[in-house]
Amino acid sequence: MLSDLKHPNIVSIVGFCDEEDEKIIVTRYAANESLQELLDFNPGLLTWSQRLKICVGVARALSYLYYDKSRDYSVIHGNIKSSTILLDENLKPKLSGFKVPIKQSANRVEQVIHSKPVGTTGYMDPEIEKNKGVTHKSDIFSFGVVLFEILCGMLAFNSHDGNRLLARWAIDHYENGKLHDIIHPYIRNQMSQLSLVVYSKTAYSCLKQMQTERPPHIIDIVDELERALTLQLRHENRAINTGTRRQERDVHCQNEMIVTDTEGGQ
Repeated sequence: MLSDLKHPNIVSIVGFCDEEDEKIIVTRYAANESLQELLDFNPGLLTWSQRLKICVGVARALSYLYYDKSRDYSVIHGNIKSSTILLDENLKPKLSGFKVPIKQSANRVEQVIHSKPVGTTGYMDPEIEKNKGVTHKSDIFSFGVVLFEILCGMLAFNSHDGNRLLARWAIDHYENGKLHDIIHPYIRNQMSQLSLVVYSKTAYSCLKQMQTERPPHIIDIVDELERALTLQLRHENRAINTGTRRQERDVHCQNEMIVTDTEGGQ
């Protein structure tokens, strides 16, 4: 199954070993390692627009896993987190970490697949235990946590801070109109407010307690994240154009002053 997955935002599978109790997946090297490591150790490297591009890439990878028409089956990843999102030399995201993927018929993508709880503390869909299984919306919840990690620069689960879960913290701040308080300070002043509104609303919708309240289709998430990116790039282009015009005016004023001084000295 893994060898069938071919997408620009999914890590290339080089080989696979399944012997006795050992299962190993060999993938291509990613130059900048994982998103988690970058957010933890070098957060200043990623601008807001770069973070948005990473989000869009991962969302497109999930859309491919769930609904690609070239396959007769869908794939639930089951292990979405910032450490399974690798970045290449151009900061292009590559989804990896296919330790517990679940294959299901393409025409049953909305159905619950009975399974023991899968995932990592801080990312795990709270509905899994209730439903005794997973759906693609379990991945959507985990992706929502990653979206807030990218926005806030915080760990999904922090054992050194009273076992704080970022998902609950982000939901509380969003619902109480205090989300701005937990946005990473490095990107806060870079952001288009319209971009932030679209992004945060999308991230929040992924964390809805009930799976039925989450976005009905991953394409909806892709579309909204692409819209947030478009708004941000438009905002940055306006800022560049404004700066260029201001610089041109300054140069023009300086030239006029030089001409005036020259004429005055004659």
